[in-house]
Amino acid sequence: MKTILHIFFLLICFVIVVSLLVKEKQPLPVATSSNNSSPYAEELGEKLQATNFTQKVLTAIREAGYSPDSTIGYLIDSPDHQVITIQLHDGEEVDISTESEIQSIIDELAKKNNIHLFIVNVQLLGAE
Repeated sequence: MKTILHIFFLLICFVIVVSLLVKEKQPLPVATSSNNSSPYAEELGEKLQATNFTQKVLTAIREAGYSPDSTIGYLIDSPDHQVITIQLHDGEEVDISTESEIQSIIDELAKKNNIHLFIVNVQLLGAE
């Protein structure tokens, strides 16, 4: 079950990254009429892109001495339940202090960009 959830999460991350890359390369406005996503999730996605939040998070985490993967996963249900997943490369230990430091970095960036706080999920790449 854990493996299935892991695969599903990675698939969602891949879709998000591909869609962001496609949107960056095609600046034409695209009308979306998806009934599955909430208006809040769409609004937050636009805000994350407009503020370049993902890149700011990656840069800040690297400056703190960590080696995150170049992608970040987002799971947005509502302002009270939005999860950001950071994956660190092999060789780094994910302990409470690591999670706490990364949570603080993301909280600070979210406040600066007027975004609701995230629940931070830190994972170690290559760990099964």
